[in-house]
Amino acid sequence: MEVNKIYLGDCTELIKQVPDNSISLLYTDIPYLYQMGGGGSSDVALRIRKNADRLEQANIDKGIDYNIFYEFARVMKKINLFIWCSKMQILDILNWWTDYANRHEISLFYEMLVWCKTNPTPATNNTWLPDVEYCIYFRESGVKLNDGYEHKHKYFVSGLNVLDKNDYEHPTIKPLEFVKHHILHTTQPEDIVLDPYLGSGTTAQACIETGRKYIGFEINEDYFKIAQDRLSGWNQKGEMNLFNIEPDYEQLDLFGENDNEN
Repeated sequence: MEVNKIYLGDCTELIKQVPDNSISLLYTDIPYLYQMGGGGSSDVALRIRKNADRLEQANIDKGIDYNIFYEFARVMKKINLFIWCSKMQILDILNWWTDYANRHEISLFYEMLVWCKTNPTPATNNTWLPDVEYCIYFRESGVKLNDGYEHKHKYFVSGLNVLDKNDYEHPTIKPLEFVKHHILHTTQPEDIVLDPYLGSGTTAQACIETGRKYIGFEINEDYFKIAQDRLSGWNQKGEMNLFNIEPDYEQLDLFGENDNEN
């Protein structure tokens, strides 16, 4: 498996091709375990329902099989892992990695990172505002954190990234600058970063802009194509962005004999 490529296919199969102890950082926004919450006005309830529909259509509302974490642990040199997740997944993820560390006698530290949104959907009928998203960072003893005050914040404050969503058509896209801060804080130049749930390609773009190598997996053909276009400098409106590079792509037919290279 080559670096600086994105692959189309099921990450639970693709990750088996990644060599042991070869990845410096695993950064990913896993499919959320999602549950409908309270409503509010009919307009707000409709917006919530539309968002839930988008998540369901993207097949990112049912969570993941946590057994893939064994593969995460296998491919990392040391545990150096960012996982964006829903609130419903936090406890299970913390318990899984804590148990893994205890069984393997690993000194493991974690931090809760948050993206705070200044203009969330006003769904306030018997519920809190949906103004925070969660990322858990796990770091094994021995993983070096870089200096740089600007990269050490555990929070990121911004409005909803509507422009990114419009450009790349992914309902849970994360702010590029936040991802870049994370990568700069926890990796060295030329390190390899793996994102098994690549989505629209934010992690790969962040790696290129920070001088890191990347490998990305995406099972959804539409998002895979969006990521291809994005890394070539085009958004979904056919407009050229300032970010313009010439990456390599590879599409794997996991169920056939031949691989197709784009």
